[in-house]
Order: sequence, then C-alpha cells, then structure tokens
Amino acid sequence: MLVVLEQAYEARLVGRGDTAGYARAKGEWKSAEAKIAADAERQAAVDTKKAREETAALQLKFDQLGDVQQKARIDHEIDKNIAVAAALAGTERLSIVAAIGTGGALHESGTLEGSAVRAGATATPRIDLLPGTAATVLRIAGDYGQLVRDYNAVLDRFDAARASCNAD
Repeated sequence: MLVVLEQAYEARLVGRGDTAGYARAKGEWKSAEAKIAADAERQAAVDTKKAREETAALQLKFDQLGDVQQKARIDHEIDKNIAVAAALAGTERLSIVAAIGTGGALHESGTLEGSAVRAGATATPRIDLLPGTAATVLRIAGDYGQLVRDYNAVLDRFDAARASCNAD
C-alpha cells in the first residue's frame, strides 16, 4: 500500500508539474504572440504612413503636371486664336509654294528657300492663301499641336507613376 501511495503521490507531483509547465509555456507563447502582433501592427502603421506620404507626393506632382498642362493649353488656345484672327484680318499671310520645280515632289539641292541666292537659281514662286483658308490651316495645325502636347502630358504622367512604383 505504501508503494501505491508513493506512486499516487509521484503521479500527482508529475501532473502538477505538467500543469504548471503547460501554464508557463502557454503564458510564454501568449506573450510571444502579443509581441509579434504588436510588432506587426507597428510595422504596418509605418508602412501605411509611408505609402500615404508617397501617394500624396505623387498626387501633388500629378496636380502640378495638370496645372502646367492646363496653362499650356490655355496659352496655346490664345496664341492660336490670335494667329487665326490675324489671318482672317489679313494682317498675317500664309503662303505656299506655287509650283514645284522640275525635280519632282522634292526640291533639288540648291533650289530650297534661302539657298537660291547662293546657288544662283530663281526663287520658288509662292502664293498667299485666302484669309479664310489660312485661318482653317492655322486652326488645324493648332489642334494637332495640342494633341501632341496632350499625348506628351500623358506620357509624363505615366513615367512619373512608373518611376514612383519602381522606386523601391
């Protein structure tokens, strides 16, 4: 009976030790989990703040690019309207080559405008366009110029976004 009591006592001690060890291990694990969670939250907050700052900086850059583009568009429209008005009023003339020389669709060497004096060739005859025609040509050219500027602005914004995304 003494052996049975001794074994029961040892079993009880082992059980209590296992329970205490389990509780201690569980507490240590909970503490470790809490530290890991706190570190993760802290890092997430830092990363979120950095991402928000980068987004705000990129948005500011986009806004500035948009402002520059809008100003350029307004300036261009004003310049185009002035040129069209001058063409319609007849104060500015737009001229084209009246006839192409014997060289075909392309000017031969030495017959380009400005080289006639050096080459001794006669000046290429030119005709002034009617004011309405000149105004139409200037409108078309101005609209095409604006399309090119708009395309370049899109490329600038794309390059800025790509650079920002690839910065890390």
